[in-house]
Amino acid sequence: MKTILSHPQFFQMWNDISRNNNMQTVTNKYKTFADGWPNLFIEDVKQKIEHTDVTYLADISKREELFQNYSLIRWITDYYADKLRVILPFFPVWTMEQISKKWEIATAKYLADILSTIPSGRTGKTSLHIFDIHNLSERFFFDSNNVNVELHTAMSLIKEKISLDTVVVFPDEWAKKRFWEEFKEYEVLHCTKKRIWNTREITLEESDINNKEVILIDDLIQSWGTLIETAKILRKKWARKISAFATHWVFPNDSHINLCKYLDELIVTNTIPENENRAENISNMQVVSIQKLVEKIITWDN
Repeated sequence: MKTILSHPQFFQMWNDISRNNNMQTVTNKYKTFADGWPNLFIEDVKQKIEHTDVTYLADISKREELFQNYSLIRWITDYYADKLRVILPFFPVWTMEQISKKWEIATAKYLADILSTIPSGRTGKTSLHIFDIHNLSERFFFDSNNVNVELHTAMSLIKEKISLDTVVVFPDEWAKKRFWEEFKEYEVLHCTKKRIWNTREITLEESDINNKEVILIDDLIQSWGTLIETAKILRKKWARKISAFATHWVFPNDSHINLCKYLDELIVTNTIPENENRAENISNMQVVSIQKLVEKIITWDN
């Protein structure tokens, strides 16, 4: 029998997955003490954790959530789960996976170090499942002696929403190298970014996109500058419809509101579930769920 637990932000997905797949659910109580530190409690340990196959849906998109998630994950292995898989839809600290100056700190490496200390279950190593990690080399930041890391992509979700006549545009060459194999049946273009002092010049690979539907695709959108400039170029080339898709969206200071003014449609996923409410009142913004991808991980990983 499989058991599924979840961070509060993923409770709706947790409930749907357990119902669809006849899994046991465990109720988590996430509270805090007066000093702000976590006060955690999980019910039915003997019946639903000991000697079972356990999945935990984690959310560490906010730095203050890391400790309570880590504590709960460690607790599952301490209470004799046979097997543990941790589904981590969004792996943060994407901006610091490498350094260019010796005094900078590659925090992505140290977050991977923390997660690599998760113990094994009784019958095998814990597995970490991450969607569209920002840099594939980050997989090797984890200690494979302690945990298994499996990388997944949410690109199939957008392929279900676009026709084969859609032109796929990557905002830079790195995104194209990363994802072009997912879109081999589409016409694919990419942008080139050139920095000149404090300005950035964006050029688009030459192609006829007159009266065509175009979609910009990337793993993550934090701000809006590059996408807006690219959308402007596409408008000048008479694209009929301009959309954008990203697995993860951060958008500090609600920058997605401004971005949507330049697009016909913005599509994102719920890997950062707290963000869903921020899209509710934006008519040309859509949030698609990764639930079926998560279900595949749980049911295929036996």
